[in-house]
This record gives sequence, structure tokens and C-alpha cells, in this order.
Amino acid sequence: MKKTIVIHRAKFVNRRVGFVSGFALVFALRFAACIFSFEQGVWSQESEYYLQAVERLGPASKLVWSEPGDNSLDRWRLRSLIDVQGVVVSWEIDKLVLIKPDSKGPTNFPGDLVVGIEPNWKAEPYAQVHQLFVQRNFRQVLQKGQSALGLSEIPKWQQRLLVSEMVDSAAAIEQFSVAARVFKVLAEDPGPELLMSRIPLPWSDQWNRLTPAWTQEVFELMSSQTPSMRLLGASWSLGGPNRLEAIEVLKALAKSDTSWIAAYATIQLWRLSLPEEILSERIEEWIAQRDELPVPLQAGPTMLLAHRLEQANQPKLAIAQWLRVASMHQDRYHLAQQAFSKGIEAARKLGDEQLAKTIANRFSSVSGAANP
Repeated sequence: MKKTIVIHRAKFVNRRVGFVSGFALVFALRFAACIFSFEQGVWSQESEYYLQAVERLGPASKLVWSEPGDNSLDRWRLRSLIDVQGVVVSWEIDKLVLIKPDSKGPTNFPGDLVVGIEPNWKAEPYAQVHQLFVQRNFRQVLQKGQSALGLSEIPKWQQRLLVSEMVDSAAAIEQFSVAARVFKVLAEDPGPELLMSRIPLPWSDQWNRLTPAWTQEVFELMSSQTPSMRLLGASWSLGGPNRLEAIEVLKALAKSDTSWIAAYATIQLWRLSLPEEILSERIEEWIAQRDELPVPLQAGPTMLLAHRLEQANQPKLAIAQWLRVASMHQDRYHLAQQAFSKGIEAARKLGDEQLAKTIANRFSSVSGAANP
């Protein structure tokens, strides 16, 4: 798998068509596209700049962009979600460069305000791997994803996105060592928080299944030069024999200048609180910390919050948090499926079969069986 990925810069130049037949074909195709747009009830004059972008970088994708609040305190409290269509040129932490169908130049968006993306992949192998991910064929995602990443001339943002889906796939089938190695590709070239949120941390005590080999691997990760890999190592070591070292690493990372790393390190330390402390001292503080995170970063912390509430014998509060994951984070297929199942299980333990049926009906869209 390539770890160094060079973005394909978009340099758009006017091309001369050498043959009349070639010009006629291009004209006919573009005219047909305009007619199709008109017949759909939306007249959209696609610019030459946009058409050249499609040719070089692939079809337009759909972005879901969060409008920020009025100040830094409510920046991540959603006021509205905006759908934007266009060809993505690049997507970095601070900026997403997009070419809209009618534009004569690029448009810049804050890169960290992208909360969702429906990609139109440049290469068919990428589209196939993504479809396997949507279908929850997680093992095949890992198998076919590695060969797809070997293709050249693929935009860097699409490579990163595919890697993030491979991380999620490995975590879904509990191949955490594989997930960590794949995530390292993102960690060494950090991207937008939407992608970094895929870091395979243990968001429930059930995931702390430490084999001797995995225990040694995560212990070594605590000495990594890459902060996000130290976070990964310490989070997993928190439930094993290297607990004390893990606590110190997490406390240090909680002071990181990288906001998402600091937040995740702080949230991982929730696991040290005793169940009886949660409602009396912690719950409001924890919810506030979770709500301050960018939306994509809230999935894992919400799962952890639900598990801790369950341990504190608060199943109704836990159900509310699980349903939040199932409704807000449906693109995180394995987390949404786990939350859906836990919500039904908790309802049945309460003896509330009606609630269990309601959850099953309401969230049937996330209940598709995985094909590991």
C-alpha cells in the first residue's frame, strides 16, 4: 500500500480538437447533457472549466457541509446542513477546493466543516470497493482496497477516503491490528477530521480483547513519534497490563495542540471513572465535551457514553445515546449496527417489547446484516 500520495494538481488548458468528427462528438455529448438537465426541470449551463475538471478529476461528488455558528463557542452546533455538488480538486484540513458545474474557477470551503460526502470515484475499482463497504462486505473491502490503492492518477482525497473505509472495515471484523496498520497511512499524512475520526479506538470495554501480540503492539505504539498513533496505543493499553503508562500518555495527549487528539485522549480517560460516579459527577460534563466536538468525531464518544451509562445501570439513558449513533452516524456502518442492536437488547432487558419493536422499525435502515 502506498503511504506517500501526491495530489494530482488540476491545470486546466483549452484543447484543440484536430478532427471535425471529434469536435462534433464532444459537442453532441455536451448538448445532450444540457438537454437532460433541462428535461429534469433544472437548466444548468455547465462551464468549460467544469467539464475539463470532470475529464481530469472524475465526476462531481455531493458534499454535506455544515454552516458554522456565529462564534467559536457554537461553531459546531449545527444551524443548517448545505448540500453542494461539484468536482473536488483537493480536500485538506483547512480547505476543500470545489469546482461547481456553472463556475469559471474554484470555490473554497472550510475543510473541517465537511460532515459527509457521497463520492463519485474517478476509477471504477474505487467505486467497487466503496460499494462493498456500503454492503458491509468488510473482508472484501480490505482485500480489494489494497490493490485499488495501487492505481495512479487518483486524487489524494479519494485515496484517503478509501483508506478510512478500510480502517472501519478492519475494526468492524475486529482485526484491530490490521486497522491500526492501515490507519497509520492517514496518521502520517493527517487529513480532515471527518477522516481522522475513523481512528480504531476502543469505544467500549467489549473491544478490549487484548491478545499477547496485540498487547505488545499497542505498548510499542505508545512510543510512536506520531501523536495519533500514541493515542491509539495508549487507548488500547488502558485495559491491559500497561495501564499506568497508558494513563500518563493520555494525560499528556489531552494537552495536545491538535484539538481532536486532545479531545479523544480526554474522552478515553472517561473509562477510569467508577460507574457510581457517572450520574453524580460526570454525565453533564461528558455530554458537554461530546457536544463540543465536530459532528463526525461524535460517533465513538457517544458509543462510549452509552456503554458507561449501561454500566451505571441507566439503560434508558444508554438507549438514547445508542439511538443517537444509529440516527446521526449511519455512514459508520459497524458502529450504527452495534448501536442499533444494543438499543434493542437494552429495551428487551427492560421488558419493554414495544420499545424494542419501535427501535427495530425506526432504524431498519441500519440493520442490514454484515457480510464479514
